[in-house]
Amino acid sequence: MAGNYDRAGEVKAFDQMKIGVKGLVDAGITKVPRIFHHQDVAVTNPKPSSTLEIPTIDVGGGVFESTVTRKSVIAKVRAAVEKFGFFQVINHGIPLEVMESMKDGIRGFHEQDSEVKKTFYSRDITKKVKYNTNFDLYSSQAANWRDTLTMVMAPDVPQAGDLPVICRYGCFLLFVKLYSKKK
Repeated sequence: MAGNYDRAGEVKAFDQMKIGVKGLVDAGITKVPRIFHHQDVAVTNPKPSSTLEIPTIDVGGGVFESTVTRKSVIAKVRAAVEKFGFFQVINHGIPLEVMESMKDGIRGFHEQDSEVKKTFYSRDITKKVKYNTNFDLYSSQAANWRDTLTMVMAPDVPQAGDLPVICRYGCFLLFVKLYSKKK
């Protein structure tokens, strides 16, 4: 059976549907496609590790005014990314209302009909706004069960018309907050 598996063909067919993993679920699949199977992963029942503390990085207190503080924050970000792959930012000045609106927009985007999401589906790395499944879909040994909406906001923000309609309000609030600080 392994000899009959055409991973490249199945990846291409999945990608050309432009519906992502959420689209597969919405379509009623009952079995995870083979392109998402991680063959070399040994599933064990590890004992719970000690409490893991998520790295927290404070960007308040003159990060952008002081070169020393900025370099310190950059070093903390680098260390957190290298060791954990993620971190939490505090004292960034973005109000809870703005963050919740952004989360609602992203959640709403993924809950939309696949036909709406397809208009944003792309593998073009130069696009400032794109939706896809696994940036490394064609090069990885197995795909991850996730979809991603990417909106590149720096150095230049995308035009409002380029953003998904459902995400525009949260992005607008964020832009207003960020750009009102600069003046």
